[in-house]
Amino acid sequence: MASTKEKIFQVVDDNKSKLINGVLIIGGIYLTYRFGKNIIASLNKSDAQNKADDSPEVRQAMALRSAMNPSGISWMMSMDTTDTNTVLNTAKTITNLDSVQKAYKNLYQSNLLDNIQNELSTSEYQKFLTIISSNKDKDTSQGGAPPVQFAKANQLIVAKKAVSLRSSPDASNHGAFYEVFSDQNILRQAYVGEFLGYATGRQQFDEVNNVKFIEVAYVINAVNAPAAYKNKNKKRVSFWVSSSSVYVDIFTYYKNMFEAYPATKKLTGWKKPPDFFTLKGIPMPRILTRMNTPVLNERLIPIAHARPNTVLGKLIMSMNTGNGEFLQFQTVDNTLRWVDKRYIQLQEQA
Repeated sequence: MASTKEKIFQVVDDNKSKLINGVLIIGGIYLTYRFGKNIIASLNKSDAQNKADDSPEVRQAMALRSAMNPSGISWMMSMDTTDTNTVLNTAKTITNLDSVQKAYKNLYQSNLLDNIQNELSTSEYQKFLTIISSNKDKDTSQGGAPPVQFAKANQLIVAKKAVSLRSSPDASNHGAFYEVFSDQNILRQAYVGEFLGYATGRQQFDEVNNVKFIEVAYVINAVNAPAAYKNKNKKRVSFWVSSSSVYVDIFTYYKNMFEAYPATKKLTGWKKPPDFFTLKGIPMPRILTRMNTPVLNERLIPIAHARPNTVLGKLIMSMNTGNGEFLQFQTVDNTLRWVDKRYIQLQEQA
């Protein structure tokens, strides 16, 4: 009686030709797959290279690869020295990271972010992403997230701790005695709890020092200003400050700021928003009630009532609905509201 082993050998021997054909077929399929994959990759790479002159994303992908793999030999990338400055400078030009990643994939059959993360330190990789995410020209046409804002325009900025106010967004100088002969951009040190002013919406990322800067500004209202500022009415003051939550607190409404930092209320009396006196050259009167007045929301629905001789806020715009003229105003806590013009009078600001 044949053993199990002998039976297996017999089956194999009887079906030798079928097994050989099967192996050949499988091998052919595998080779065809690899060959086809290489052809497609080659075509994608060729197409991406041909678009280099017309596509900034292709040029950016090629610049990043060249910075990480200057030898041009892919298997030597881990041994090549990465030009970090070129990587970060290229990041400043990227407005559509998804398109750059796609171009990089077509060119090099590799994942861009994986390669960059492997070539840069953790802090450098974060700088790379921060630079791209905060680019004011970031392309959002395909549904991407809008640029990251360190602080929105008109938000209220308070010094959480002593912080340098600078003439430029560069944190290289620290005000130390040994830096006396270096380029200095420190205007002064803000004190803890000081109301600094209003974010303008402008921002810069100092990648060398890894500091996110926002521009802050205000205009001087001499009526309520200290004696030293009486002769500087309407003068605009601006500077750059770190937006880090370690150094500043950022508020959207005065009320919240006053609750957290009561002393800021006095400073807001003379440090006014940059458009306090004018908005594109148009005088900005205040809205004063003449009688009991309904205050309206954006749908012109009454939500509150104001007593006579109450200053509601500053005029923003007017709108005629056909049923009457309504005025939009901005309240002291930066909220936009509407009021029927029949109930109010306009009061010019000093």
